[in-house]
Amino acid sequence: MNFDLIIVDDDAEYIFFHKLLAKKSDLNEDPLTFSSGREVIDHLSSIIDQDINNTLIFLDIYMQDVDGWGVLDYLESVNRHDKIKVILITSSVSMDDKRKAIQYQSVIEYIEKPLMMNYLINLKSQSIF
Repeated sequence: MNFDLIIVDDDAEYIFFHKLLAKKSDLNEDPLTFSSGREVIDHLSSIIDQDINNTLIFLDIYMQDVDGWGVLDYLESVNRHDKIKVILITSSVSMDDKRKAIQYQSVIEYIEKPLMMNYLINLKSQSIF
């Protein structure tokens, strides 16, 4: 499975933890990290018209400035569901959030924090792109 990994969370500890798990599970050796939705939207906007690689985003929902819903709205607007997939990793246990999440074409999973190593090991064997 060959793809770029982006981790977006406003909590530096979760970024560190998710990056460590991605490396230890051999999912991705060097993921990009962003601490806000605005930062990842700016990054994606700068490359979206290029021939971008398959990209998996670990995305928190509730962040300052632009939240995960804003990022998902942006992804819907650029319509690159073939190249960009999202796994929401959030502390939200709200059924409303879960229902809202599945309405986005790019969302392939909704995970309540913390992310676990066994999930990433299983993800490696799946064909997500």
